[in-house]
Amino acid sequence: MRQPIKYFSAFILISFFAVSCNLFSKEEKPIAKAFDKYLYLRDLEGVVPKSIHGNDSAAMVLAFIDQWQHEQVIQHQAETNVDVDYKAIESQLETYKKSLVTFQYEQSLIQQKLDTIVTAAEILKYYTANPDNFRLKKPILKVSYLKLQKDAPKIKMVKRLFMSSDMRDLDLLEKYCFKYSSNFSLMDTVWHYPEELAQIFPMAKVGENNYNNLNQIFEISENNTLYLIILRDSKFSDSLSPLAFEKENIKNLLLNQRKLALINQMEKEVFKEAQKNNELEIYDK
Repeated sequence: MRQPIKYFSAFILISFFAVSCNLFSKEEKPIAKAFDKYLYLRDLEGVVPKSIHGNDSAAMVLAFIDQWQHEQVIQHQAETNVDVDYKAIESQLETYKKSLVTFQYEQSLIQQKLDTIVTAAEILKYYTANPDNFRLKKPILKVSYLKLQKDAPKIKMVKRLFMSSDMRDLDLLEKYCFKYSSNFSLMDTVWHYPEELAQIFPMAKVGENNYNNLNQIFEISENNTLYLIILRDSKFSDSLSPLAFEKENIKNLLLNQRKLALINQMEKEVFKEAQKNNELEIYDK
């Protein structure tokens, strides 16, 4: 069975090279068939990138033919077993086409005219005016952590430095971490969901009942690894989400409002312009 495939691959390569060089006449022969549909060499243009050659090129062409035949089989099955309402399909396609054209125009308008600068004052104003929109659905945490081998040296010293607020101690700890820790974060001011932190260390072993126990070390041993974790701050479900945590969301929301306002203004203006130019009429029955 391998020989026909081998020869067909060679034929595909030669044929594909030929069509690339325009060596075939307009009355070219099909290279594949599915029911009453045919696939021609011209249909392969653009299938294989110019940087792909040899067997890889043939493999891509064969994969394209296989995909095309699968699609034709499914299409034939559908057309054979369903009373197709082509008029409804054409109507839907026309509606979809209009939507795409309108969408492209709106995107072009947005790129040209949208003011994308959202100030800190605007973000704060929206945040202050809409507190109910920023109730947390689950806890968030600020965390510092170290990941060490269980046999890492001077663990007692590390814990003391970790608990210190003296910048000199933190500098020493950072130097230690660069040498002995595979992953650490000492001064992270970003809020995180617990499930995000669970990707880094065994957060479940800290336990939600301990989220209020701030600025103390949680020591967790797992798989010959030692995790030292300090919860720096915590916010619980249904409490007001911090502004820093919502800043990007508010910025995107305000930008979206501007987009909608810009599109709405455009629609009103072009409609008025069409009315002014007597382009719109309603005929009596």
